[in-house]
Amino acid sequence: MVQQILQHFKVWAGCAPIMIYRAPGRLNLIGEHTDYNQGYCLPAAIQQSVYFALAPAHETVVRSMDHGDQWYPGQSIGVPDWAIYFKGVMEWMKDKGYSWPYFKLMFGGDLPVGAGLSSSSAIVCGFIALLDEFSSWNVPTDQLTRFAVKAEQASGVDGGMMDQICIMNGKKDHALFIQCSDWTHRFVPIHLEGFRWLIADTGVRHRLIDSDYNKRSFACKSILRKLKTVFPELQSLSDCKGIAAETIRSLTDATEYAYLSYVLEENQRVLEMVNALHEHQVERVGNLLLEGHQGLKNKYQVSCDELDFLVAFSRQSGVARGARMMGGGFGGSTVHLVPVDQLETYKCGMANAYQNKFGRSPLIFPADIVDGVARIDF
Repeated sequence: MVQQILQHFKVWAGCAPIMIYRAPGRLNLIGEHTDYNQGYCLPAAIQQSVYFALAPAHETVVRSMDHGDQWYPGQSIGVPDWAIYFKGVMEWMKDKGYSWPYFKLMFGGDLPVGAGLSSSSAIVCGFIALLDEFSSWNVPTDQLTRFAVKAEQASGVDGGMMDQICIMNGKKDHALFIQCSDWTHRFVPIHLEGFRWLIADTGVRHRLIDSDYNKRSFACKSILRKLKTVFPELQSLSDCKGIAAETIRSLTDATEYAYLSYVLEENQRVLEMVNALHEHQVERVGNLLLEGHQGLKNKYQVSCDELDFLVAFSRQSGVARGARMMGGGFGGSTVHLVPVDQLETYKCGMANAYQNKFGRSPLIFPADIVDGVARIDF
C-alpha cells in the first residue's frame, strides 16, 4: 500500500512526497458505547490502515486516492463527504492558534469505510499526527489525542475517546485497557495460543452522524441528568454501579434502565475480559464476547439482522469460541475468536451461509494487531 500511494502521489503532484504516515483502524474486543459514559474499553489497532502522503506546495489541497476527488480549504461546492474530517482538524487547530505551511496531501488505504473499524478516526488521527510533524508543533501525544477527539466531534459525532487513544497509542499484539474517566491506558497482551481474531464485515454501511449513535449518546446524558437530581455527585453513568437497582428503576423509564444496566454490565465485562486474557481462559473470553453482543442487541438496541446472523453462526458453528458486533452498530463488523487450524473452514462456512441468507458475501479477514500512528520509511 505504501508503494501504491507513493506512485499515485507522484503522478498527481508531479513530485515525491516528503513524508508518508500510516494510521491503523481498530477492533474493540469489549467495551462498546462505554467510552462516552466514562467507563472501560479494550480496543486494539489493526493492520488495515489509512495512509497519507504529503509534500509542500503553493496552495493546500487534499486528494482521495480511492475516490479520485479532491478538496481545497474554503471550497463550498462539490465538497466530498470525507473532507469534513480534514476540515475539522484544520479548523480546530487554527482556533487553538496553530498554523502550517501550504501542502499537497493524498490519502487512501485498505481500511473499509463504515465497517465499524473507525476509518473516520484513522483519518483524523493520521492527519493531525502528520500535520504536527510537518509544522514542527511538537505537541505531546496525549494532547494531540485530545485535539483529535475534539476535531472529530466537530464533524457531528457525539462520541468518546476510545478510537483516538487506541489509534494514537496502539502496540503490536496488545490491546489497550482504557479507563475513559481519566483517559489513562495500559497494555494487555491479547494473543491466545492456537487462536486468531477474525473480523467479518457485514457490508451494511453506516455513517454515525446519520445513525442512532448520537441518540444513544444523548439518551445517556439525559439519564445522567435525571440521576443527578438525586445523586448530584455523579459524573457519568459508569459511576452508578453502587446505586441500588430499585432506586435507578424509580428514576428511569424501561428503555433508560436498559441502557444504563447495559453500560454497567459492559464495564464489568471489560474487567473480566482483561483477567481472562491474562489467564488464557479461551472459553471465558468467547463467552464474554457473546454476552456483550446480547447486551448490545437486547438492551442497547444497536445491532441489526446481519450482525446478529454472523454472531449466531459463530455460536452454532461448534468452531468459534465466541463473536460479537463492534463499533457504533446498525451495521459494520463482527469480531470472532477462531482456532487457527480451522480458520479457513470457518471463513468459508460463514461466507457461504451469509451469501445464502443475504445474497452477498461478507469481507472476512484475520485481525493482525499492530502499532499505532507512525511515519513510514519509503
